[in-house]
Amino acid sequence: MRKGAWIIVILLIGTLFFLSSIPGLRVLPVLKSINSILISLDLTVIRFSEWLASLIPLDFNELRYIDTLTQDFLIYARENPIIIEFFLRKLAHIFIFFIITIAVFFLLHQYVKKSYAAVVLSLLMGGALSYLDEYRQSFVDGRYSSMVDVFINMIGVTLAICLIMFSLFITKRGRCRIAHHEKSAVKQQQENAPG
Repeated sequence: MRKGAWIIVILLIGTLFFLSSIPGLRVLPVLKSINSILISLDLTVIRFSEWLASLIPLDFNELRYIDTLTQDFLIYARENPIIIEFFLRKLAHIFIFFIITIAVFFLLHQYVKKSYAAVVLSLLMGGALSYLDEYRQSFVDGRYSSMVDVFINMIGVTLAICLIMFSLFITKRGRCRIAHHEKSAVKQQQENAPG
């Protein structure tokens, strides 16, 4: 288990540092390549969607507003690719640091048995990785270091920490409820037992 956790964390951090080492990395050309692959799969998806839609008793005219919104967004995206690029890059920052923080938590939890200590260490490591990644980008052509990006990275870290804390709270509460239920069942069996 520990070996797998180490491999995942190393691969994620390696991917982060590889991507931040690419001079002038742009998201839209990458998405265009992915889109061309998806278009080849699109016919299957369209046929499946049409089949599924025929089974659902809905008035699809109710959804025309979503189609209008989508079309408006696509027009805006074509006219303003720099803004779309900016938002996609920032979402990518949030996403990668969200995933890295969760992976780091699972790795640290293998060594630190107290869950909340592992959470605090994950938060600190996420912050350190965020800062180091931005600092490292200051040495890459076409890239720059920004404290705003550190803050945006920390949004991903914070979201991951919130998810982890929520999961720990739910699972601890559930375990307590199950333990209480089992104790009650054993006590009731003892009371009902003859003699």
